[in-house]
Amino acid sequence: MAIEQNIELWRNKSLSDFWLTGKGLDNNKKSNGQPYAMFSHKLLGSEDMDAQAMAMTAMLGAVSRVVDIVHGKQKFSVNFSSKETRTDFAAKQIALSAEPLFNPPPGYLMPDIVDVLTGMALHEAAHAQFSKPEYYTEMPGNPFMAVIRNVVEDVYIEQLTSLYYPGYAGYFWKYRRYEFDLNPGKWSHKPSKDLMENELNLRTSDFLLVMRSTRNYVSQVARVNNVADLLKKIIYVEKPARLEKLNTRTVARRIYNELFGNLIQHDIAYSLPSSLLDYNNRGKHQAESGNTNNTNKTNIPSDLQNLIQNMRQEQLQVANMSELMEAGLDPDYPPPPPPMVVFRRPLMDEGAIERYEQARSAVQPFVIRLRNRLSWANTRQVINQFQLPSGELDEDSLYQASYSNRIFRQTEIINTRTRKLDICLLVDTSASMVYPAGKEISRVELARNLAALFVEALEPVDSIKTWVFGFNLKGAVNMYELYSPALPNKARIGVTGAEGTTPEGTAVKYAALRMMAEGRPFVQKVLIVIADGNPNPGPETKLVKEQVKRLKALGCKTISILLGDRPPEYGYENSIPWTDYNTVTTGFGRLLKKLVEDN
Repeated sequence: MAIEQNIELWRNKSLSDFWLTGKGLDNNKKSNGQPYAMFSHKLLGSEDMDAQAMAMTAMLGAVSRVVDIVHGKQKFSVNFSSKETRTDFAAKQIALSAEPLFNPPPGYLMPDIVDVLTGMALHEAAHAQFSKPEYYTEMPGNPFMAVIRNVVEDVYIEQLTSLYYPGYAGYFWKYRRYEFDLNPGKWSHKPSKDLMENELNLRTSDFLLVMRSTRNYVSQVARVNNVADLLKKIIYVEKPARLEKLNTRTVARRIYNELFGNLIQHDIAYSLPSSLLDYNNRGKHQAESGNTNNTNKTNIPSDLQNLIQNMRQEQLQVANMSELMEAGLDPDYPPPPPPMVVFRRPLMDEGAIERYEQARSAVQPFVIRLRNRLSWANTRQVINQFQLPSGELDEDSLYQASYSNRIFRQTEIINTRTRKLDICLLVDTSASMVYPAGKEISRVELARNLAALFVEALEPVDSIKTWVFGFNLKGAVNMYELYSPALPNKARIGVTGAEGTTPEGTAVKYAALRMMAEGRPFVQKVLIVIADGNPNPGPETKLVKEQVKRLKALGCKTISILLGDRPPEYGYENSIPWTDYNTVTTGFGRLLKKLVEDN
């Protein structure tokens, strides 16, 4: 077979040499006389997080190129795993184990490591493309049957991918060699005193190694070799259309019956594999992030992952820039479709309440100051006028006055400063918000603090209604409803994170529509945007200016609070650059006074 003929070539060749042209990789073949085989080990052990993120982002770019070629229609995003993320096929996100990178095997060069990571990503993408739905929903409870089901499915999806893309079969070979052969004792059978359990584990582990090892492993059990030959005849065919019609569940059941047909089924149901449960859970999307069985999966710190995601997103934006420009310049070029907008109420996690309390504590001194300004601007002023010819009796003057018409008083209520307001706060939650905003605080934390400042100050004022939305673009434009008159749980603001890109124009449009629809008629509307960078290039930047202009025509006031290096050039009526909480509080108070006194 053509694939088998190329095995010897793959043994001595790094397939990823062609892709490794990212900055920080191609210039590191030599470092102080050391081969760049240990480049990843030294780099990841350093304290330079930016350099780590740059190198790992380049690796993800190399892996993503191959995945896009083989499974381009699926549009998967590829990242390293952390405590917060796992492989999610519904969201088209593939999480890779960073184990080959943090613990490179002896003699592995950087391209070899990327080969292994690419094999991992291709394997997961192949599951999403070729595995039937029942593979995810009907995993058998019998652990031995589960192992057989996994092995059959893995062989099936890798063979299909190799038939459609023969040149990429070597990535699977490299991944299997790393996974099953570098540590021979990892998957080997461990003898047990229980004869039945011993036989079950021996047959299962040998079947796994015969089918997945790259070293032509041969079992000592004839039944295992016969079953493996049967599976190879069924799956190793040359016509992909024929193979796609194969029912892997039926094949797995047949293999299971052939492998354990002479053993008592009751004993199988109450026996556990000694070393194979890890194979069932290792790197699978079904495993929860807190699964204790998933101990061999190396996770990277979440702050490093956020930095990598942001760098990767910037790379994609630059790569798409020419397409966006072409779409705007060429009238015959079809414009990209507008993104879908989804309003979400994010689920509360365990740390949301604590994060909100921390934000509230950080801004507590300024809450009272801003609330006083708001209360002054929106509280009726009562003035008592004395010594009037008629009105209410002034008892303090009555006892000392001779008969006169000056013993009455009248109360006058001045409403000139009273004005109702509907205020919407729009918070950027894109990946760039992970960058620092100051000493020991990130931009996303600062935005959370500012949101807490406004909500805590605005909540007690009866004449004001408040909405808070987070926004980012990740597959769709996500509008996260964090606080509103219908959702008064302030702790939900603590859910805010940082991922995706910045669809500011779409967010302004739909936040304004939501505020107009749910707000009170004939009440002044105010939109406040907290963001740190430029909107997504192309249509989004143009849409920001269009929507701000439209809101101004409708009488809605717009305020931009500028975090980071964000330029004030998007048409907002008022801009407040961030320096400290006092500046924001004072600046907003002045704008509020002007706003209330207008007209």
